[in-house]
Amino acid sequence: MSIKYSIVIPVYNEEDSVIPLAEGLFKSMDSLREPYEVVFVNDGSDDRTLPRLLELSRSNGALRVLTLKKKSGQTASLKSGFETARGDIVISMDGDLQNDPADIPALLMKMEEGYDVVCGWRRKRHDSLWKKIASKLANIIQNLVFKSHLHDLACTLRAYRKKALNGVDLSWNGAHRFIPYLLLKHDSRIAEVEVHHHPRMYGKSKYKPTKIFKTIKDFLTLIILRKI
Repeated sequence: MSIKYSIVIPVYNEEDSVIPLAEGLFKSMDSLREPYEVVFVNDGSDDRTLPRLLELSRSNGALRVLTLKKKSGQTASLKSGFETARGDIVISMDGDLQNDPADIPALLMKMEEGYDVVCGWRRKRHDSLWKKIASKLANIIQNLVFKSHLHDLACTLRAYRKKALNGVDLSWNGAHRFIPYLLLKHDSRIAEVEVHHHPRMYGKSKYKPTKIFKTIKDFLTLIILRKI
């Protein structure tokens, strides 16, 4: 049986989040009545994230677990998940329960209008002040440089046609933030829909204030090296 949807979720030390997230995903995806898989990419976690994912995979055949040998970051995790995804449509999301699985059908419904990519827009965010500042800065820069209509550069919750992802270069750290712009080079049609954003319930945010400078560096890499 062919897979229609693949959900790819990078996780690092999210032992308390993976079970409720998986349960939410099963509920949301079962409602679509189409074959799907849930691919968790364990990015070198050193807590109980991996054992809990393996236990889940034994009880539900729709769930697969990929494990990176060492912590490699979100870009590498997504790249690994995208390469092994078997669905015609690939959905990416964060593993900390701040993205809502219930929003996935809305992304897919928008995609049915003929879009290659549908991005989530977290209009009402529940994040730290530093994270909001970094996101605001990134959105200002991307609007100025790329003349983009997108409102939320950093939202991981996105739906892609698998064939559109095939030509995307994710070989450099930080590239995952700019997948929509990399796809624009291939004349992909891009839309966005508003999605929910929940406060973090478990664990600690991996975000640090210094990532503001990392975001700026990633923009320069995109502009100078990729010539977009």
